[in-house]
Amino acid sequence: MLHISSELEGKQVFYGNIRKPFEEAGFQISNNWEYRHAYFDSILFQNEGVTIYLRIPAEAIEGKFDQDEALVQFGGPFLIKHIVHTGNGEDDEDFSMLDVVGLNQFQKPLDPDDRIKQEGKWLRAGEEALNRIKGYVH
Repeated sequence: MLHISSELEGKQVFYGNIRKPFEEAGFQISNNWEYRHAYFDSILFQNEGVTIYLRIPAEAIEGKFDQDEALVQFGGPFLIKHIVHTGNGEDDEDFSMLDVVGLNQFQKPLDPDDRIKQEGKWLRAGEEALNRIKGYVH
């Protein structure tokens, strides 16, 4: 995990004001969101089971994340690299037809926080992604 210093940290905004612009800039709320806490994820790289995300933690300090009027406060953004199992051979111990069709949302990552190589390259990519959304957070 690599932390990125950003003026976004600590800023507050209404969820309804950022939902669509964030989506258009490639940021989605991660699948494990809760009513009070979520991550905004942007995929910076994805290939053969390796994904590098820019992740921005956020807390709903008023309201809930499924409401446009929720007041959201951002935490410090960071980069994270996940490696997941992409094999689907019949000899795999945990083989499932859900894996074959890509529907196994409960698949455990092989390495949920692998070391990110070429740190400078990915920090710059993360900063560029943050620049796409910072104009929507005042």
